[in-house]
Amino acid sequence: MKIKPKILALIASAALAVIIPLIVFHSRSPVLIVTEESFIGLYGKDRLKKEAFRSSFALFRPIKTVTVVNDAGEDVVPFAVSVVSSKPFCVLFPLRFARSAKLYHEGNPQIRVVLLEGMFTESENPSASEVGGDISGYFVYKTDISADFYRAGRTAVAFDKGETGRFVVFLQPSFQIPAREAFQRALNDLENQRETLFFTSFSQYSDISDVSCVVLAGVGAEYLEKKTGVPVIFFTWLDPVFIPSDVVFSVNDSPWAQAVQAVKLVKSGKTTGLIRSNFQAIDRKKINRGFLP
Repeated sequence: MKIKPKILALIASAALAVIIPLIVFHSRSPVLIVTEESFIGLYGKDRLKKEAFRSSFALFRPIKTVTVVNDAGEDVVPFAVSVVSSKPFCVLFPLRFARSAKLYHEGNPQIRVVLLEGMFTESENPSASEVGGDISGYFVYKTDISADFYRAGRTAVAFDKGETGRFVVFLQPSFQIPAREAFQRALNDLENQRETLFFTSFSQYSDISDVSCVVLAGVGAEYLEKKTGVPVIFFTWLDPVFIPSDVVFSVNDSPWAQAVQAVKLVKSGKTTGLIRSNFQAIDRKKINRGFLP
């Protein structure tokens, strides 16, 4: 049976509509994300692949991981980056790789180098100073603490017990002021007057009744050992398979969660900026979804 020319033309057009975008996609320079093997093990290989795929689709550009061994020397990382791609669109370095980022930038000044500063890295990673006061040529983006805790406050309200509920929030001391202000602002905007108790260490905490929601951000992870059944919002990038059942939302500011926003900032030409974390529902318990941001 002879196929009509019009049908052949439609088939050819459909094939080209699929093939051409794929060719264009794979011809574009990739975005590289640097990390070490132990991080991937805790983050989850399958999870990383899925997020890299989603980010690649959103950016219409390949996202590739540069994996180095845990004890890799500072000079090894730039070499590993070059092996994955000699001409990437940009390279995302978590702040703990700041020294390696500097070496890579010195050898590849034409490549955009991005430093990502997570919520829990600023106070404990002295390598940030390795970039020095002059950040010309670098793109430095930080986790948007205020935006994240404003959203955490709105999410906590979704678990409000009503007349007796309280919120308990554990905060790392280095960012407790902006976090508290943002969390409380969210409650005020929703006209929620529930008592909120803030702690900067688990040792300050004693058993509290009528708790609607607990937020863990950098400290207080010991609370999860209690298995109280109270919904927990956990600021962590850990693979959900490692997270206790009381956690209903994880707040992830890993490079993979931030990649799309980071690349968009790079394309806009902004050398500094703030990036929101990804809120992921872990356990879809009955909540008042009308309050979810």
